[in-house]
Amino acid sequence: MSTIEVLRAPARVTRARRGVVLAALFAAASLAGCVAPKPPPPPPPPPVVVAPVVKCDPPREAQDLAARHLLATEDRLSALNTADLGTEAARTIDGPTVEQQMDQALALSMTHNGGDLARAQTLLDLVLHNNAPQADPWRALARLLAYRLGEQKRAEDAAERNAQQLRDAQRDNQRKLDDANSKLEALKAIERSLNTRQPPPASAPRQ
Repeated sequence: MSTIEVLRAPARVTRARRGVVLAALFAAASLAGCVAPKPPPPPPPPPVVVAPVVKCDPPREAQDLAARHLLATEDRLSALNTADLGTEAARTIDGPTVEQQMDQALALSMTHNGGDLARAQTLLDLVLHNNAPQADPWRALARLLAYRLGEQKRAEDAAERNAQQLRDAQRDNQRKLDDANSKLEALKAIERSLNTRQPPPASAPRQ
């Protein structure tokens, strides 16, 4: 029975029945209102944006710049003659920077003069024990150059020992040769003296 029919029902419909019907209709309406609506569909995923690949040169750090400078200095010094290289090695600088100390140590390592390797090592020690930030990019290069100087010093010492041994052997051989020549001359002198000795006089014949 619809709501209109209930309201228009004759008087014989009891008040209790009308209340039951209205309560049922009210409950059905309440249940219909409690039904949750369907959620909207999820939005489509955003489009994937591919960022372009940009290739940039790596930044030149201080150590890289120091290495480039040292290689350029070595190339420049190797093209100098002996006199100009000696001038570079003997240059006196008041308050030298770490860069200048490394340049001079490199020049001293290329002169092959007595004492220059020791002077170069002294300059490298100053760089290695310099705790200033300016020395940080040069410290690894100083260790590398100091190692190379050590190898060069050992090679020069070995060559000097070999040369000294050769000189000693030459002197020993010359002394033996002189002794042999002296003995030979002495034998020749004895031989000459025997050849020049007068024969004894002949004895008179017996009667």
